Amino acid sequence: MQIHAGSVCVVGSLNADLVVRTQRHPKPGETLTGGPLAIAPGGKSANQAVAAARLGAQVRLVGAVGDDAHGHLLLDALRADDVSTDHIRALPDTPTGTAVITVAADGENTIVISPGANGELRPEYIPNAAFDDAGALGLTFEVPAATVIAAAQRAHAKGIPVFLNPSPFRIPEPELLAATDVLVVNEHELAQVLEAFGAPADGSWQERGTALRKATGVPALVVTLGAEGAVVIQSGPRGGDGNDGAPAVTEVPGVKVQAVDTTGCGDAVLGALLATTSGGMGLVEATEVAMQVAARAATVAGAQPSYPHVSAM
Repeated sequence: MQIHAGSVCVVGSLNADLVVRTQRHPKPGETLTGGPLAIAPGGKSANQAVAAARLGAQVRLVGAVGDDAHGHLLLDALRADDVSTDHIRALPDTPTGTAVITVAADGENTIVISPGANGELRPEYIPNAAFDDAGALGLTFEVPAATVIAAAQRAHAKGIPVFLNPSPFRIPEPELLAATDVLVVNEHELAQVLEAFGAPADGSWQERGTALRKATGVPALVVTLGAEGAVVIQSGPRGGDGNDGAPAVTEVPGVKVQAVDTTGCGDAVLGALLATTSGGMGLVEATEVAMQVAARAATVAGAQPSYPHVSAM
């Protein structure tokens, strides 16, 4: 597969992933014995940065860690994948963000996050140089809302396409959606966004795409469907009446694999979208690549360790 990746900026989180594998997830109040504890580099934004870099993108990550062992681990891992860490702050007296993850035998996971330094990432920590030559910006919700909004608005003003994955989920602010070019959500999250803005959350994909465009102004949507793949919805051109034409809907099939660990698969999707669209690939073709990247990631334990290099695609 021929992949031309461009320059990418990601603003957001870095976490140390503390991972334990179990036969099944514990019930409330229950204690289970798991396997050995593994400590691995993670955080949604760091994961996306690594996924994009392994596909050949030049990636800058803006974030914050603590001046501690976990922070050093994360920075070393990013540098090993040629992700620029020039805009990552090491904050004294603040622990690095941590994610406590359990992975069951079927590959499904549960995650609890302690934000740490991610919660201290301020808008003024985002330098103008982070956006230099960027062909795409990736954002999620593991850092403060004000920082996410500021990054989106600044990139949007520079004409840089903004990709938003609102995870961990909350309703995106209207001013954030106004600066978003591509919203990346699962089907449940799409329904929550539509309902929050008073739009119908059911109907055909075309109807839901039209409703999202009218409610939020976001022109493009990628809805991930797990192993079933994804749906890409892009607004049609505006007519003489100023209204958008019927949206174009493309269903992208998933790649069937035997899942080992789904941790970080959503981040693999966004990282692949950032890398490929920044290199000039259209959104549908980019989503096809993203489905392959996510499927490969599901067959390997961990998040960042599971992401494929471009040479393997």
